[in-house]
Amino acid sequence: MWTDRRTIARSLGIALSPVALLAASAPAALAFTFETFDFDGAVVALPAVPPETLHIVINVPARRLFLVEGSTLVASWPVAVGRPATPTPVGRFQILQMAKDPTWAPRGRPSVPPGPRNPLGNRWMRISEDGYGIHATNDPKSIGFARSHGCIRMQVADAEALYERVLVGTPVEIVYQLHGWEDEVGPVTYPDLYAHGKETPS
Repeated sequence: MWTDRRTIARSLGIALSPVALLAASAPAALAFTFETFDFDGAVVALPAVPPETLHIVINVPARRLFLVEGSTLVASWPVAVGRPATPTPVGRFQILQMAKDPTWAPRGRPSVPPGPRNPLGNRWMRISEDGYGIHATNDPKSIGFARSHGCIRMQVADAEALYERVLVGTPVEIVYQLHGWEDEVGPVTYPDLYAHGKETPS
């Protein structure tokens, strides 16, 4: 485990900052409403979560999710992110809702019950009011690529492991950082998936 905050930040490709509570929905320009996930029991009042506790950081260009507790990197997993036409929004969020074996409810289309045809897999963690979330997938070959409609896809086993460690209210920070560090190779530059030409502020 890394215990030095700067070492963790280098690994994530960002300067770790306190992760605040959800302040706003994703920018309207980035919102994509093809998929909606309206499960019963949506959380309205969220508990306050101190920034030094467990939180999630996702670096879109790195296509990787990091689970951080205080200044300790707990785990990291490869993910799939949104396509350039349907990008994953950056910003600060919280887990708003969690479901095992969710039903997929795409807007204007029949619902898909739990099972092998369900693109959400067997775990769902909603992070925004407009339907973005972190979830398992029935398309494992998409992991590591920009393939989703904006959600964060994980391998089934990885989504199950994350699900067991987080709670409703867990902070989530999604960043767009092109420069990072990987132990095997040292400094790395990630592809500019959305042709932004710039990074989100650290």
